[in-house]
Amino acid sequence: MPTDDSLAAFESERHLSRSRSGSGRRPWNPPPAPTSRRFSWKRAALATVIALAVLQSALIAWWVATESAPWSAATPTSAPVTITSDPVGASVSLDGAERGVTPLTTDVPAGAHTLQVGSGATARTQPLDVRGGVASAVHIVLPSGPAQPARPTTGGLQVTTEPPGATVVIDGQSLGAAPLTADGLSPGTHEVVVTRAGVTVRRSVDVDAGNTASLIISMTGGGIASGWLAIASPVPAQIFENGTLLGSTDTPRILLPVGSHDLEIVNEALGYRERRSVQVVSGRAATIQLGTVNGVVSVNAQPWAEVFIDGQRVGETPIGNLSVPIGNHQLVLRHPQLGERRQTIAVGVNAPLRVGVDLRK
Repeated sequence: MPTDDSLAAFESERHLSRSRSGSGRRPWNPPPAPTSRRFSWKRAALATVIALAVLQSALIAWWVATESAPWSAATPTSAPVTITSDPVGASVSLDGAERGVTPLTTDVPAGAHTLQVGSGATARTQPLDVRGGVASAVHIVLPSGPAQPARPTTGGLQVTTEPPGATVVIDGQSLGAAPLTADGLSPGTHEVVVTRAGVTVRRSVDVDAGNTASLIISMTGGGIASGWLAIASPVPAQIFENGTLLGSTDTPRILLPVGSHDLEIVNEALGYRERRSVQVVSGRAATIQLGTVNGVVSVNAQPWAEVFIDGQRVGETPIGNLSVPIGNHQLVLRHPQLGERRQTIAVGVNAPLRVGVDLRK
């Protein structure tokens, strides 16, 4: 067995050996961690902050543009509008587009619009503000059109005798001595009896409502000493002879003494005058046919319009020196956004008629 001295010597030798072998070596240190690992958590945090900032900016931009949060419910883009009028049956236009007639319920996009109810001079226009999803109603009271003149229900009869002074009886009622004019006669046939110096002449005369018929009777021959005159005219006119009114072109026939007559046919409002000579034959009807006379009209509209006269399209404004027959015509100006205007124009002979309309008003 080893002795205590040998064990001590062995331990001393081993310790000396360890000291020698370790004298040339550096103490061990663990290797440093890589730089990418040390800073990876910082880059991840920075990327997260940037992503959150971009998302926040996008949300704010959406909110400003739509005035609502992106997670909120969608806002309705239209709403029903009910339009009524007094009287009913008026045309309805929205932003210049026809929608129908009142009463009307229609779906309208949200926003500001221009509503027009009615047409022509009685049309009414007003702004219309529609909120999405909110139903609304509009009631328009339209003005009544211009009062129409009452249609005449009676006519008249002018009685002249040659020589004058004969007693005139119409439908059994004595009215006095010729010449005279009987007013308030009902439309239809009336019996006329004239008497002078024992001579009696009977005639049947047709009277039209709103017109005055003319009857001339010769008392000298005791028989028929007169004939009829019929005038066909494109415009209504009065008929004069030597400054005396004989009747109008609206009267189907005018009774005149036989012989030659120099007539003047006149419409003062239109500046129309026509002179004609006619030979009246006993018991017969003479006819005068008047031709068409044209006048000139110029039409303009702001901003512009299609032009229709008596239902026929004649072009787009401005229109100058358009030749049309004299008389009354129906003029229509039509714009796709501003609607249409209607009016009656009277085209005369003497001067061109100029029509100007601002459709924006």
